[in-house]
Parts: sequence; C-alpha cells; structure tokens
Amino acid sequence: MNVSSTNSDLIWKLAGFNYPEQAVSFLKRFESSFCVFSRTVSQLYSNYEMQRAPGNKSVVVLPNPFAHHDNYNDIPEEAILPTGMIVSPGEIRGEQDWLLCYRDGPSRRWKGMELAQGLAKFHNKYGADDPFLPVLMNTDLRKCSRKEQPLMHLHRISLKKLEQLSELQRKDIQLTINDKLKRLGRLMA
Repeated sequence: MNVSSTNSDLIWKLAGFNYPEQAVSFLKRFESSFCVFSRTVSQLYSNYEMQRAPGNKSVVVLPNPFAHHDNYNDIPEEAILPTGMIVSPGEIRGEQDWLLCYRDGPSRRWKGMELAQGLAKFHNKYGADDPFLPVLMNTDLRKCSRKEQPLMHLHRISLKKLEQLSELQRKDIQLTINDKLKRLGRLMA
C-alpha cells in the first residue's frame, strides 16, 4: 500500500472514532457508488478501493493502477462545491437503508429520506444545465456525536466550472458519476 506523500488527500484519518471498524465498513460501502476528489493533485477518481492502513488509524483510497482512464485530471478545486447534505447509516433512525439528510426550506430543519430517493430528488431539482453530481472528499467523513455513527458529507462537482475541459470530458465525468449513482440505486433496492 504505497500512497505518495504528495497526495495526502487519499489518506482519511479515523481519529475521533471510538469504533474505527464501523467507520471503515461505512466508507467501503461508497467505493462503487461515488467518485473521490483529491484537491492536492486536482484529480477525480472513479475506480478505487478503500483499505485500512497499518495501525488502523486511517483508511487509504487506492486508485486502480490499471485504470488510469478512470481518473480525471485538471479538476480545479473551485469546481467542487459543498452541498450541506449528509449520508448517514439508517441505524441512526433505526432503519436499514442509508439516509440522505439535508436542511429544508426557510426553517432550515434537518430532513432525511432514503438515499437513492434523496439523490433522485436533488438530481431533478438541479436540472440539466448544472446537474447534481455528488462526489466525496477527504474531509467529508464525520461522526454523529450522539450515536457514535460515521456520517459522510457530500460535495458536488459543477460542470459549469470545468471550462478548461472539453465538452466530451465534461460529458464523460457526468456519465461516470450518473452510472455510479445508478449502481447505488440497485444496491439499495
């Protein structure tokens, strides 16, 4: 497991988790469903594996070394936007499915719904001009203080902010993320 020190974004720390094995299990469930963005090398990875590092204090995102075509280069950090949405295990509410939690309306109260349903809702809300394309970043792993459960904040990539990429490259990123989300829908069914 050799991750270059120049890409520290691929090492996700588990500090603060009393049950790191729970966080690792939670993280591994994202491998086939979301792309990971690294700001230090301006890359988006769609084909990777998450492995626990020796010492159990972190998880390392390992891009598939045989799938360079699944990495997207020259992605500016400005194109990655926070959503304020959180993915949580359903156990937080005593349910099986993952939940997508978000603040709704003027009251800004937290709402939650089944993850695939929530992602579809925001996909429709954003529309075709600047679609909802969720991605993960190193700083997105959080902990629910009350229940000791891991949480994942979602970012999204804005195709409008990828002016330096060709239309073909932007379309490829969109198709890749949408394919991963479809896979997530099948996993959740």
